[in-house]
Amino acid sequence: MLALVTEVVILLALLTVGTVWEFEMERLVTETRAVQTLFNTLLGGIILFVSVVLSINTAALAQEFAPLQVKLASIEDSIDFQIELEELVEDGISPAGLQPFLQYVIEAIHSETKSLRTIDNSTTDERARANLLTFVDDIDARLSQIERRIRQSDPRVSILLLSTLDYPYARHINVTRRLKATHGDAFTESDHDSLATLLRILTILASGREYFTTLYFKRELRNLSSALLILSLPVIVFTSYVLLAMDTGLFPQTTLPGVRSRLLYVNLAFVIALSPYVLLSSYMLRMLTVSKHSLESTVFTLNPDVGLEFERE
Repeated sequence: MLALVTEVVILLALLTVGTVWEFEMERLVTETRAVQTLFNTLLGGIILFVSVVLSINTAALAQEFAPLQVKLASIEDSIDFQIELEELVEDGISPAGLQPFLQYVIEAIHSETKSLRTIDNSTTDERARANLLTFVDDIDARLSQIERRIRQSDPRVSILLLSTLDYPYARHINVTRRLKATHGDAFTESDHDSLATLLRILTILASGREYFTTLYFKRELRNLSSALLILSLPVIVFTSYVLLAMDTGLFPQTTLPGVRSRLLYVNLAFVIALSPYVLLSSYMLRMLTVSKHSLESTVFTLNPDVGLEFERE
């Protein structure tokens, strides 16, 4: 959809310029040698960059070839990951899809924060209690934003990933560990258990999110290669025909009101020749947007460390 909209915008912009500066644009499109050079360059570029993209996809696909035991170990690791999460949550089988998985983990985190809010079996130390509640409030506020985005957003994978990528799990993991180190003696056994469970669930959320991001990149790369193969051959044939038509001036005479036929069809041919580049740009824009927000795949972050500060007593 983004590629199609971009193509239409480019065509309308060229036609608008050709209408405003009619004589200048008419001179440009009637310069047969210059137009042929332009389309020759586009034709060679299409063939080259499609070959490069397919080579990259082939290299990525080659990484999928592995012995049976490697594939088996990968599947078993995924099952162990789900089992560990289910043992922590104790609420049925964890889902495999991205959206239900996020909702499942978010509900588990809410359950632990609710447990930490409970006064029963919790610490009586005022400073430790205040720091604990501040931390819990921050987690709940962040997760509420994510839940609202998930409910309101399109269920596409890229949108769901973007709705969670700004969640500061590295900061919350760090603050959880800092709380235990600062107020470890003041916390009750119930507090320690809830914090330990919360820490593990946050770690699982981070790992699961990064794994889904990797799956998204692999899927988009394969979709891009498939779309380019389908699009590039008709575009190459069409561009070759345009080059042949330039010599003989064989352009249709049907046109739009106020637009010369040669101007219309040269601009239309130019936009069609650009379509593989526009398609590539639309895919890369989506992937780079997700990649930009998923740089933090560990407990370290490039953002300023503005976490909650806890002082030792």
